[in-house]
Amino acid sequence: MRREDVRPLLAKAVDPVLDPDLADAAWAGGLSVRRRQRRVVQLAVVAVIAILVALSIVIGLS
Repeated sequence: MRREDVRPLLAKAVDPVLDPDLADAAWAGGLSVRRRQRRVVQLAVVAVIAILVALSIVIGLS
């Protein structure tokens, strides 16, 4: 096989391979970050409410 024969063979072999869609990957990554942040905020709100309820019970009993 000659050196000139390699490039067309590589082009033929790579032709059916799809290019990755980086915009879709970036969008999916951004959505996962946004979901994670929303989940953290929701858990923090629930924790603050639980602490306030516990404090009101303790203050009410004393």
